[in-house]
Amino acid sequence: MLKQRIAAQEPLIGTFLKTPHYALVEVLAQTGVDFVVLDAEHGPFTLSEIDSCVLAARAASLPILVRLVEGTPANVLRVLDMGASGIVVPQVSDADQAAAIVRSTRYGEKGRGFAGTTRAGGYGRLPASALAEIAMQAVVIVQIEDREGVKNADEIAATPGVDACFVGRADLAMSQGLADPNAPEIERATSAVFEQCKRHDVAPMVFVAGMQDCHQWFERGARLIAVGSEHKAIQDYFHLERSDAAKPQRENSGGRLAPTA
Repeated sequence: MLKQRIAAQEPLIGTFLKTPHYALVEVLAQTGVDFVVLDAEHGPFTLSEIDSCVLAARAASLPILVRLVEGTPANVLRVLDMGASGIVVPQVSDADQAAAIVRSTRYGEKGRGFAGTTRAGGYGRLPASALAEIAMQAVVIVQIEDREGVKNADEIAATPGVDACFVGRADLAMSQGLADPNAPEIERATSAVFEQCKRHDVAPMVFVAGMQDCHQWFERGARLIAVGSEHKAIQDYFHLERSDAAKPQRENSGGRLAPTA
């Protein structure tokens, strides 16, 4: 399970899915990615589309997370009842907020409403004890994206049930009036959050534009990396392919056309 792999500190690579269609989940499942994040924060996902994407992921044994607009109990309950592997919650700034998010993934006092007839509950076939155990396996990833979140990173990472802290470098830069997510201030903030994560055995997570950036971030201590999205992959592929196709052609010694250097 994804939660166990995170706890074991495996280096894991996933991607964002921004197009709400289950077929793309099936395609991604064939690539060997460790997880996919449905971007319901910035993508046009309806509940029905999230449901079909989760169904496709479960059929393909692909761990699937849902990035919510906000981590309200109702939002969390819906996607976990559908059978999502976990959630990603943006704009988490303190430990109280992180603790409330974790509670909303669990059954019991101030937690999820109990319903055994969902996909996560095996449509009524699983006993309550099994459902409680399933709830404990929900992955909780909180995004730290502002100065307050960085300041409170120690307490956030120490919150029981938080599996990873995702440093939103672009939003962190914007919150400080910076255009560059690689600015020195953002580099220092990222390193500070990573250090707090390490102290509490919580996985540091970042977003990168391409696979070529993964090695350096794993070297820096990241354990989960979200690489681009299907949008970025399509844009990169056709940009490169079109660039190659537009190069002048010349005849080689065999009489066939070959690309120039």
